[in-house]
Amino acid sequence: MIPVIGLAAVAVAFLLFLSYQVWWQSGKAGKIEDLSPVDLEAFRNLTDPEEVHFLRVNLSPKEFRRIQRMRLRAAGAYVSVISQNVDRLVVIGRSMTAHPDADVAAAGLDVFHRALQLKLWCLLSLLKLHVTRICPTLLFPSSGIADRYLHVSSLTASLPKKLVA
Repeated sequence: MIPVIGLAAVAVAFLLFLSYQVWWQSGKAGKIEDLSPVDLEAFRNLTDPEEVHFLRVNLSPKEFRRIQRMRLRAAGAYVSVISQNVDRLVVIGRSMTAHPDADVAAAGLDVFHRALQLKLWCLLSLLKLHVTRICPTLLFPSSGIADRYLHVSSLTASLPKKLVA
């Protein structure tokens, strides 16, 4: 019974934190041009399981752990930038939901929902990266975040330019 209550408390705290992050960003102007550039191919390389396997096979265990920790720190930096960009995409999507054109409002709502999901994915990925840095031989991060980010940012870019600029 106690673990369930503890888990529920952690879940509520996490949702409150996520809500705070989204609403805190809502006061800031959101423009598609404000997104920081992200080299998704470099990020994918850092999170590629085949690359991790190659390094594991070709390096000593000590050298592999050292290199993998550096790669994980770099991947964490990429996820942090993606997360900041997602904050802006949430603001853009939310602002578009009030548009009088129903198609634009629906597209804005889609961007908003997908960006919220991606924000959660970013936070979970950062947590996984931190855990993986402690023991770099057990886990490796997922590059799926790059594909999700590319999808949400392309959805936002497809909105009418005069509305998101």
